Amino acid sequence: MGNQEQSQQTIEKLMRSGVELFSRQGYSNTSVDQIAKHAGYSKGGFYAHFSSKEEFLLTIIKDGIDFYFDDLKAALIRKDRNLLTNFKDYSLRLVRESYKQGSSMLLIQGCMNSNELPMVKERLIQQMEEWRQFLAHFYQVMKDEGIVGSPLDARILATASMALFNGINLQHFVDERIQLEEMLLVILELLQIREPK
Repeated sequence: MGNQEQSQQTIEKLMRSGVELFSRQGYSNTSVDQIAKHAGYSKGGFYAHFSSKEEFLLTIIKDGIDFYFDDLKAALIRKDRNLLTNFKDYSLRLVRESYKQGSSMLLIQGCMNSNELPMVKERLIQQMEEWRQFLAHFYQVMKDEGIVGSPLDARILATASMALFNGINLQHFVDERIQLEEMLLVILELLQIREPK
């Protein structure tokens, strides 16, 4: 195994350990030493890949959600695109995978701890704005194609969609009877989707 593969394997093990420990103990109650030991590495192994615990948290959150936006970007450039089907499929994948991987709950933890962690707060603001801008663009394209019928501005729709994502994830974390997939139904109603003929 090459150095790059080994490095990637180390990062993945550290991230899995971080998700597990943050989920069980909370961000504030988990140390870098605990993460490194849980993954089978030293603190030096951790710091060889991440500059701080805050940077580590932000990496987990970003990596666990960015795939959704990558999928949507790819959908926009496809010639044989079906934006509505892609949006539904990719949104369900986001809800399921980001929860399973722990990134959606770590996003909420990051937000909850952000007043004590100015760098995390600043970076989360930037990251969420980047996600909001792209989602607003995607919604505007769907509006232009007659798929979204809501009279609300695409940016407002994007902000509301992100709030629904966070809210349903939080409720599901507390009470697993709340189904994550219900979020998509609410978002489709919010957007006032018009099925293509």
